[in-house]
Amino acid sequence: MQQALLHQIQHAADLALKSASLDEGVRHLATAFSLFSEEARRLEGGYDRLHTRFQEVQKELEHSNNTLRQKILELNTLSGYLHNILKNISQGILFINSEGTITTCNEAAQAILEKESNSLLFASYWDHFADDFFGLSIKHALAFGLSQHLTYTNLSLLSGQKKELEISTSYVYDAPKKYQGIILLFRDVTKMQKLQAIANRNDRMKELGEMAASVAHEVRNPLGGIRGYASLLFRDLEGSPHLQEMAGLIIEGTKTLERLVNSVLQFSRPIYLQPTLIDLSRFLKDICKFIKVDPSFPHNVTLNLHLSSEPLYAPIDKEFLHSALLNLLVNALQAMEENGGTLTISLWKSNSSATITVTDSGKGIDPKDIEKIFSPFFTTKEHGTGLGLSEAYKIIQAHLGQIEVRSQIGVGTTFTVTLPLKRS
Repeated sequence: MQQALLHQIQHAADLALKSASLDEGVRHLATAFSLFSEEARRLEGGYDRLHTRFQEVQKELEHSNNTLRQKILELNTLSGYLHNILKNISQGILFINSEGTITTCNEAAQAILEKESNSLLFASYWDHFADDFFGLSIKHALAFGLSQHLTYTNLSLLSGQKKELEISTSYVYDAPKKYQGIILLFRDVTKMQKLQAIANRNDRMKELGEMAASVAHEVRNPLGGIRGYASLLFRDLEGSPHLQEMAGLIIEGTKTLERLVNSVLQFSRPIYLQPTLIDLSRFLKDICKFIKVDPSFPHNVTLNLHLSSEPLYAPIDKEFLHSALLNLLVNALQAMEENGGTLTISLWKSNSSATITVTDSGKGIDPKDIEKIFSPFFTTKEHGTGLGLSEAYKIIQAHLGQIEVRSQIGVGTTFTVTLPLKRS
């Protein structure tokens, strides 16, 4: 259409140039201008309509952009919300898609597994873990869509730490194939198991203490009678030295039993502390002086003392704690009495607690005995009563502290005592 109009304007202009008279030329030029003006008006109208449509489209685009920005903001908010939830969940979470790629890993999982998220995320599961690392075959779980109820497994990590994990799994079906996979939800129950063991030990010690006290009371009365009659018999047998000697053995036996009964009764009594603020560094120095001047201190044992550079004060009952630490030191020295070795006592501050370690280079403790050493009457010594370590355990607990032991046969043993710097 535009081509035809241009042709008409061109034709009118040519006629004007070929006109025989001025009037005829003006008439043809007027026709050309009329056609040009008409087209200009039409183009102007088209421009106005196009401009109006452009503004409408621009408004629609602006509205769409605003909606998109709002959706992105909502998505970012939701993403941040979900990220914060994952971040603050105390349990470890891993999501492994159907191809075996780890697509989700929260901070708790990184801490438990001692792995960086950068190395785990979007990496193949089998690049980092054995197939049955979590106590089940991930290949089978992904292949057959298997879920598993609670299970427990022990892990040995690169740092040398051993952890016990409680693990549950769930397979995600309601999603497109590429988003299907298995969720691993796990938590470190090592501390909980340790606390449970301590609680069980405390209950056992309480029951044993009550039973021992009851038995000791029952033994004490007839023991006094046996000793009295044996003393009379010893006096009346002056003329028979051989028989008098046997009566003397009875008296010595009753004395030994009486000491044991007194020890049991002493152990069964509750501990009432009178704590005062004491500099633990000076306190440990005094204990070391005390044991070194003892004639029974082995000449083939070297004593090392490592203390914090500044005074470290804690509320303790000096007499009771002295007794508890002395028990630990005597055990350490007895473990080295054959071949000698090194006894090391260390003290340092750890957060709001003071930590004391007693380490010997002795023969070590058999792993099967580790859980029993703080139990009353358990001993591996020929003449031991089995009350020394249990009494130390009781005293440390009365100070609101904790005592732990690590040992390796042929290498040595370390007792770790943790005491609060404040009594709450």
